Amino acid sequence: MKRILFCITRLNGGGAERALSNITLAMPDDVQIDILVNCENPEKDYIHRGRVIPITQISKKIIRIPFSLKVFIGRYYNLLKLKKTGKYDACISFMDESNIANILTGNKHCKVILSERTTLSQVKGRKYDYKIKPLAKRIYKKADKIVTVSKGVADDLKSHFNVPVDKLEVIYNGFNINSILTKSLQQIDMIFEESSFYFLNSGRLDEAKGQWHLIRAFAAVEKKHPEVRLIICGEGLYLGILKKMVERYALQKKILFPGFVKNPYAISRKSDVFVFPSMYEGMPNALIENMICGLPIIATDFRSGAREILAPHTNYGYQVKDKIDMAEYGIIVPVCSGKKNLENEPLENEEQLLAQAMLKLVEDNDLRLHYKKQSEERAQDFSIDRKIVRWLELIN
Repeated sequence: MKRILFCITRLNGGGAERALSNITLAMPDDVQIDILVNCENPEKDYIHRGRVIPITQISKKIIRIPFSLKVFIGRYYNLLKLKKTGKYDACISFMDESNIANILTGNKHCKVILSERTTLSQVKGRKYDYKIKPLAKRIYKKADKIVTVSKGVADDLKSHFNVPVDKLEVIYNGFNINSILTKSLQQIDMIFEESSFYFLNSGRLDEAKGQWHLIRAFAAVEKKHPEVRLIICGEGLYLGILKKMVERYALQKKILFPGFVKNPYAISRKSDVFVFPSMYEGMPNALIENMICGLPIIATDFRSGAREILAPHTNYGYQVKDKIDMAEYGIIVPVCSGKKNLENEPLENEEQLLAQAMLKLVEDNDLRLHYKKQSEERAQDFSIDRKIVRWLELIN
């Protein structure tokens, strides 16, 4: 019997958490699974298999240190103890701080396997610039294997973080296609107007996702087609910023924020087009999940993943500039600048191209049906059963 220890911050909220959930559910029944998390949240946690082990809390009365440091210490000592006593074949960690703890606690008792899910060199912020990136450059190469979700992420680790090629393994995210299609048929409380056209976006509301660019492009589309609507599913630090933008555009009745949605696939089924304006990614779950649900896709040519999914026969290192790429499995537009312009400022060129791509799918029913069929076809390549075989080969 194989024993696997997973380590992640939580089991809800984002793509990494959903990917771990998918992997645990698809593992053979004779694989024993434990999952170390900061804390449980049964109401929001994605469905998963295995025993969940929350990090032991450190008393505030004993140690007065910042919360983030307490979490790091708690994760480190719990991980070290579990590795020594759990007789695991491998510890597989998701997300940067868990990856670092996995390496620091060593591979004496089990294999150390990291899952790197984003183009780390492009992630911004003081925590990454002064802690995560310097540590990754020094210690990531000590892992037994690093599984990346795209070729672009693998290249990033090789080029910027000194990871040897023989330690890198590309395994695309896997999905239970039948389960997603079944869930998409469930009823939801949200009312969809038959006369309206619905754009959909989902994911964390943060810097990387670029939803403010989508709102600006949508406002331009809405001027030509008042029947359009935009649904932005998810939670995050940028919720307040995005809602204020919507208020300034006076689009409160046309841009909806349902928050965390336990079954987003039911919303996907009733929507018309999925739009993904990210600044950078690894391999976005939401994009593929919406392809499974049959939505035509518009995505920015972020690093990395969009081109590998939507234009797999092109050079994944290429990025489109100053034009719309009508790719094989979806529409690819240039990445926006990241500037948070106000509503009275003209659209930047990339936002104009995003708006033009959206207009194409509103106005051309045949094009929309074409990309719907292409989404459904391409989604079959991401079946979870194909990916689990690769994961098990790494553990053996």
